[in-house]
Amino acid sequence: MKFFGILRIDSLGTRRSLLRQFSTKNVLLNHLKPQATFKPISNSIIGSKEPQISPINYNNELIRKVFDDETFWRKFNNDLNPSLASTFFKSIGKETGLFQNPLLVSPSGLRKFSKESLKRAQSVVHQITTDHSEHGLRNYITNLDRLSDILCRVIDLAEFIRVAHPNSSFLKAAQECHEEMFEFMNILNTNVELYQILRKVLTDPKVLDQLSYEEIKVGKILLADFEKSGINMDDETRSDFITLSQQISVVGQQYQNAVNNPGVNEILLTQSDLEGVDKNLIQSLERTKGYFSVPAYGYIPHALLTSCKKEETRRKLWIMIHSTSSKQVETLDFMLQLRYALANLLGKESFAAYQLDEKMAKTPENVNDFLLKLQNETKPHSIAELRVFADMKQRELGQYKELNDEEVADFLKPWDRDYYSNAYSASRRRQNYEQLSAYFSLGSVMQGLSNLFKEIYGIQLIPEKVLSGETWSADVRRINVVSDTEGVIGVVYCDLFERAGKTPNPAHFTVCCSRKIYADEDVEDLRLIQVGQSKLTNEKFQLPVISLVCNFGKNQNIGKCLLTLNDVETLFHEMGHAMHSMLGRTSLHNISGTRCSTDFVELPSILMEHFANDPRVIQTFARHYLTDEPIPSQLLKAVKAENNYLKHTETYSQIKMALLDQALHSEVASSRAFSSNNVYHNQELKSRIFADLESNWQAKFGHLYGYGASYYSYLFDRAIASKVWKHLFADNPLDRSNGEKFKDSVLKWGGSRDPWLCVCDALEIPELANGDSRAMEIIGDTEI
Repeated sequence: MKFFGILRIDSLGTRRSLLRQFSTKNVLLNHLKPQATFKPISNSIIGSKEPQISPINYNNELIRKVFDDETFWRKFNNDLNPSLASTFFKSIGKETGLFQNPLLVSPSGLRKFSKESLKRAQSVVHQITTDHSEHGLRNYITNLDRLSDILCRVIDLAEFIRVAHPNSSFLKAAQECHEEMFEFMNILNTNVELYQILRKVLTDPKVLDQLSYEEIKVGKILLADFEKSGINMDDETRSDFITLSQQISVVGQQYQNAVNNPGVNEILLTQSDLEGVDKNLIQSLERTKGYFSVPAYGYIPHALLTSCKKEETRRKLWIMIHSTSSKQVETLDFMLQLRYALANLLGKESFAAYQLDEKMAKTPENVNDFLLKLQNETKPHSIAELRVFADMKQRELGQYKELNDEEVADFLKPWDRDYYSNAYSASRRRQNYEQLSAYFSLGSVMQGLSNLFKEIYGIQLIPEKVLSGETWSADVRRINVVSDTEGVIGVVYCDLFERAGKTPNPAHFTVCCSRKIYADEDVEDLRLIQVGQSKLTNEKFQLPVISLVCNFGKNQNIGKCLLTLNDVETLFHEMGHAMHSMLGRTSLHNISGTRCSTDFVELPSILMEHFANDPRVIQTFARHYLTDEPIPSQLLKAVKAENNYLKHTETYSQIKMALLDQALHSEVASSRAFSSNNVYHNQELKSRIFADLESNWQAKFGHLYGYGASYYSYLFDRAIASKVWKHLFADNPLDRSNGEKFKDSVLKWGGSRDPWLCVCDALEIPELANGDSRAMEIIGDTEI
């Protein structure tokens, strides 16, 4: 999530069941595999001569078939009688556009959407800066929120298209629209008049008395964003602030674009250097003057790192993989110094202090205390895990003596990890993983997610027919999120299958946020969004639209996508973000769903990882794709044990990165002699385990730009999620009352409530309400 003055940009109705209108002879039902729970019920539709099937059982099996059976998916999409499809979502003409926006049928349509949105935004700005009446002031914050929604619908959409759309013309158009909207947004960020009116609204008792809690909350957030952007500075200082901000943006992009660039393109090795390496892999290497040329990129250097017996060779390979150019280091150093200068301009002692001011952690001191305590608690567990590697290395070297903890830490080098990890029961792990994947077809996992949400939140995931032009690829599935009490509360577009040119990293995109429909909202504007209506309150709202992007490969022999346990965890994690967007429904766009503090936003998704790793949850849906047999508990237990055997070492590695992020964004960047290399190596010396004293990896740490002093957030939310899991779900992960408690204390608020109060209510620990150093200490006192 990014904050830009008045804008908060996220880069993280009723519906009748189709089933009641289908007969068992319908093409959909012909493809469903009968199960014990899948029973016809008596005819309930007047005039029908065919038995009907329970909606719950039908929807439960439907989602599995939609993801596991390509033929079924095509028939579901193409053969479904349009008159029987959901009446809530209607196609506009013969073809709708992306996400059912009728303008998004082509790149030119995207440009038109951006232009029209810009005109609407300009109209709103003119309206709110000229209407100084009591009515105008009363609605000022709501109109600012409307302005933000108009712009974010373009910016978030363009951000998504730039990453996921396969059409280069769409990519080009999205880039142009993104730049156009950002230019306008930067103008708004320096609009003193907008800021002054907002201050007047928030300081006038007569106006404040008429505002809702949400309006005041959003007003304060936007005011803080304005001030954080230097809006109330004198002209000269503001000019310096804008210049520094632009420089940081440019230099930061340069840094980000080059994080994967190697320091050298290859290293040359002899035959003896490659002892232990598979002959076929050696033969695949190019030869140069009697040497084998090993490139710095691709799978080859990593494959060599896991199999080469000679430690010196592994050292050379590891340094090559983890190093970059001196120019990239200089770019990083310059960016960090610019960030310090920006913070100093705003009266902060460091960029970390500037960034953390409005986060849950509040200060760099609190973050470092949390991380150091976590590091001290994790270190002995990590060393205990690594003793087996130390023993293996000693045996290879023909030596053995009893090593204490610090000697284990010093004895093992960073280039040893992959080699000994691979040697440690590699074949057994591979065999178990292949066996396990047979029980995790993508459809089964999606079915499991739907069943889980049904149990704990009263929500189902129900596939919906995709209209012509609605998606960017034929393999994208549309899922309606349906509440037992309210009907359709959101839409998730699942782009989960492997595709050429697709980003390899899983991602969650908020294409459109939830918000109330304004009383005076233009009918034409409503055509551009998907609208929901609560069956409980009859309130109409903008449906949150989410896209989940993964890159799961299909097994071509069986035509299904079989997942690893890590894939299952990834899917649960990303769906956790989606549920936050669905359930965090607020009246105003700026505080909806995942638009909350960056060190709080990962909590719901990390909590979902606990569900993904709980055998009781897994056994509710993991079934063999051929036999439909449930997963054997012994197999699951064996794989989980192997999957977690370096759990603490992984955590320790994340702690090191978070500490480095804090150190690089501290006041040390103020020195003319500042060197990120020195900071990195000093941090590694202090941390000891797998200490890297030879590479300049810190300049390949891409999250330094995006997170900027908040990389600790994932660990922090892991700690909170661990406590929430133990308090609410460890005894019974399917407990509906505790699911409702988490929904009511955390999810439904989005970003409208102090996250410390949310956590306080969920955990029932009053001391957390203050959000002070004591609260940080309580959260840190847990194993993650």
